[in-house]
Parts: sequence; C-alpha cells; structure tokens
Amino acid sequence: MKRLTTILSLILLISCGQQENKTNQATTEKVENLTTDTSHTKITFCKVNGKGILLGDNLKLLNGNFKEIKDISYLNEQFVDITEVSDKYYKIKPTDDYCQEFKYIKIKTKDFEGYVDGRKIYEPIKHFQNKIVKIDNKEVSFIATNYFGIGVSDDDGLTGCSINTPVVFSDKSVNYEGLVKMVKNENYEDNYPYFELKQDDGANDEILSIEKQGDKYLLNIKRTYQEGGANLLVEVYNDKSGTFIAEIIKNERIEE
Repeated sequence: MKRLTTILSLILLISCGQQENKTNQATTEKVENLTTDTSHTKITFCKVNGKGILLGDNLKLLNGNFKEIKDISYLNEQFVDITEVSDKYYKIKPTDDYCQEFKYIKIKTKDFEGYVDGRKIYEPIKHFQNKIVKIDNKEVSFIATNYFGIGVSDDDGLTGCSINTPVVFSDKSVNYEGLVKMVKNENYEDNYPYFELKQDDGANDEILSIEKQGDKYLLNIKRTYQEGGANLLVEVYNDKSGTFIAEIIKNERIEE
C-alpha cells in the first residue's frame, strides 16, 4: 500500500510539472492531492501561483461541486489570481467534442474564490512572440496569452481547433496593463474585438519593431502565411476614455 501511494504521488507530481511547463505559469509551489467529487468523478488539482484575465460575456463562478455560485460577468477583462489548475481536461457534456474540452481553474480575488471554466480565462505566458522595449525610459510590452482549453496544437500535433488569444499590453508610462480593442476597417474585417498575434495553421505574427510617434505606438509586424506573407503597420493608442485601441493602417501582401 505504501508503495502504491508513492507511485500515485509520483504520477501526480509529474502531471503538475507538465502543467507548469505547458502553461508557463509562475512556479508550482507544491502539489497536493486536492480532489472534488462531482458525478462520481474525482478531479485532481495542482497548486500554482499565477494570474489571468477573465474574458467572456457569460462568466460563472462555480463551487467545489462545479455548480454556479454567481455571475461574475462584471469582471470581464479584469485580472484575477490563479491558485489551482486541474491536471486533466474535462467536458461539460459527454457529447462535447475534443475542441470543447477544458481545465477547471480556481481563481481568487479580494472578495471571493471559486472555480471557472478554463476557456474563460487567459494567462500571460513566456513566448517567442512577446515584445518588450523601453521608450523614453519607460517599459512597453506586448505579451502573448494562452487559455485553459484545447489549443491549435497538442502533443500529437495540430488539433484543428480554432482559438483567439488576445495580447496583454502594458505601458508603464501611464500605469496600464490590459487588453487592446481592434478597430474594424478595410484591413481588419474580423469580428474578434481584441488585438492578437496570430499563431495557428493559417498565419504567424512577429513584432519586428515598436516606435512612438506622438501619442501613438507604431508596430511593424511580419505576418507569415503557408504561402507568402504580409507586412502590417499597426497603430496602438489611448482613445482618451482609458481604452487602448489597435488599428491596422497598412497591410502589404508579400508574395514568395
């Protein structure tokens, strides 16, 4: 029995270690066999110490049995602490397909704590697309995010699942950290409302440079398609209401 317990603890440790590497969250502080019994399914959680941004128009806080406690949609686009992540993916209904699977995430604010659907929260991650520069001795950064659902790829390769992952923008000169809204124009006709850096089977983006002209940041972005690519010029600015806006003002296609 002692040997079995040791083996199970080792499996849990490996699982939580993989979770840490996969999400690039803050270091997993410790691993505990935290389980919640729901529909005869025990869900194991790994303790973490990270943060994420809630996103969606139907945000529900769940209790330990994954029943709704209250609607927290008023926290849309707000940062919260992430304290636990389930070590496996789950479905709400048995008929849900692979792309609908997600991890349960325990969040905490100064007012409450509870669980959320992992598809409703995005965490800033370490990523090659991240861009951090200093302008006028103040740091400006664009940081990629990931959510806790099935992404565009997994351990077996491309999944065929579509996902949008917004960028977290930080401008220390005005003490801002949050998302950036997209302007729809002839260069951007998508309905997704947030600025993102593409990284899927259709396109990949790389920020080549960031400059400041007046009150606007100018981003030169190289976009690579499966065939050819494009050079994008994007303006990022404060619309004076406290909301940062991104507008693609130039989209030059490059043929290869």
